[in-house]
Amino acid sequence: MNYIELKKEYEDYIISMRRYFHENPELSGKETNTVNKICAELHSMGIEYVNIDKGGILAKITGNVESDKAVLLRADVDALAIEENEDNLKKDMRTCISKNKGVMHACGHDGHTAMLLGAAKVLSQMKHEINGTIYLCFECGEELIGYARYILKYIEDNDIKIDTVFGMHLYSGLESGKIIINDSSVMAGNITFEVTIIGKGGHGSCPQEAINPIDCFADVHKNLLSFGKDERFKNCTYSVGQVNAGSAKNIIPQTLSFSGTMRTFDMDNAGEKFFDEFIQMLQNTTKEHGCYAEYNMPVISNLPLINDSKFAVWARETINKQLGEDFVSTGAPWMATESFSNYTYQWPGVFALVGIKNDKKGTGAPHHNYQFDIDESVLINGTLMHIIYATEYLKSELQGSRKMKYRALLDKARKTSYIKELYNE
Repeated sequence: MNYIELKKEYEDYIISMRRYFHENPELSGKETNTVNKICAELHSMGIEYVNIDKGGILAKITGNVESDKAVLLRADVDALAIEENEDNLKKDMRTCISKNKGVMHACGHDGHTAMLLGAAKVLSQMKHEINGTIYLCFECGEELIGYARYILKYIEDNDIKIDTVFGMHLYSGLESGKIIINDSSVMAGNITFEVTIIGKGGHGSCPQEAINPIDCFADVHKNLLSFGKDERFKNCTYSVGQVNAGSAKNIIPQTLSFSGTMRTFDMDNAGEKFFDEFIQMLQNTTKEHGCYAEYNMPVISNLPLINDSKFAVWARETINKQLGEDFVSTGAPWMATESFSNYTYQWPGVFALVGIKNDKKGTGAPHHNYQFDIDESVLINGTLMHIIYATEYLKSELQGSRKMKYRALLDKARKTSYIKELYNE
């Protein structure tokens, strides 16, 4: 396959799709027009698909070469509740801007969708070369966490056989032209916590008659920060992102609530140990202040995203063989979280990080930031990787796993004390 010619032929289409989705973003769970547009594009390509309620779109391309092997390629489609800045990191360098006030593609999902549609367009025109079945998954509600379960349930209920999965994320922490496929850890798991400290309210003129939960929280937070010195938690990051207390400057509040997240690649060990220590510290500190705490058990909202080592090595070697030596390399994992971890829990899979940081174009602002933007020149590379992973896997002797684990994960979630909210039905 001549990938240089593919780049010339399809790059404009991919960029036009990205700009359409960027200009017309929709929030998680409300992607009606986005889904309709994707369906219209797939229909024009002659690709069969199903619109899964709440989950998104699952399309299917069946090759003309008889084989029972199957691969799933995935993208996410939702946007964020952020008012977009008219400039990215440089003035007058944005190629397009959201038309929906207060809604913005600030994480790259517009690019993810465009790259997979580009792959769909190419793959639909080369069915005679495909040695099996390629599924294209456009996932809704990724930012809300949990919508992947509707897709997984549909796949299991309909006995759809899949051997391996592939996806990618545009990444502002990596320079344009660089692509990472790691042998193991790619993105972290995420555990959230919500706590309410109950003290004794009172008037600012008589603080001695009250028990101020703000004073208690100050010590709780100080003690929480000390966890960073513990070697057991060196592979974790954690933070408090919300604190709420009080209604007036002269009233000592009765309660204070705070919430935050902890992220790790080692959920079973570091994750559970962290929260065992956190809860014990919380109980001890509130007791010292004469307060008490109410809290939900920490919620695992995303599992760590871990590549299958065998498939990751194969993917790097295969993509580099087709697109050039060192086109893909390895690098530091990203502490953000991704619902694609739910797919790699089910099947052996690979997730790539595609750099978009380009100082000349003003791209490279953090994800979920109002100045976030992407370097559109890298999108064609993502499309080519989708095509290569799918077609070369189907031709290879590499074998995946057809045994789905969705129901097993549900059972595990119900038995563990760490509630996996993602799988609650």
